[in-house]
Amino acid sequence: MTQTQVHISLTLERLWQFSLQYYSVREVKEACLSLQNNYHGNVNLLLLLKWLDEQQASIDEQDWHRVLTCIGPTEGLLHSYRELRRKLKVHLPDTLYRESLQFELQLEKQQQSDLVDCINQLELYSVGSQRMTQRYCKELAADHLAGIFSKPASFSPKQLSSKQSPQK
Repeated sequence: MTQTQVHISLTLERLWQFSLQYYSVREVKEACLSLQNNYHGNVNLLLLLKWLDEQQASIDEQDWHRVLTCIGPTEGLLHSYRELRRKLKVHLPDTLYRESLQFELQLEKQQQSDLVDCINQLELYSVGSQRMTQRYCKELAADHLAGIFSKPASFSPKQLSSKQSPQK
């Protein structure tokens, strides 16, 4: 079976706004945190894959390693910073803790920028039998979370002007 190539324009701002809106859904946020904390999944990667699912696009199997490699430089830094922030939470004044969350969001946005750069260098194809979020959940042995991510996003592109920030 041949795959049909698709052409999609992805920008950092488009992915970031989609992520903010999608992550603001309580069930999605809880599933993302479970994926991150219990299965060592990458939430930014999951959000990118969900965006691709919404566009009915997928990454070719042979390019999967390139996508995983592109998050490597920021993944270790993000993980270390997140752990430090959690440990310091009880010791920091609220204002300093909020600043630490904002810095973490900047690291998250940098990782999304890396993902956008990577995706824009790949050929994308129309969705096959399995959605990208389902594939990722299965790879992490978190199949039960795939059902949450397989539901269509409950907002239109016009709603993507929201400036809410996810809090991880």
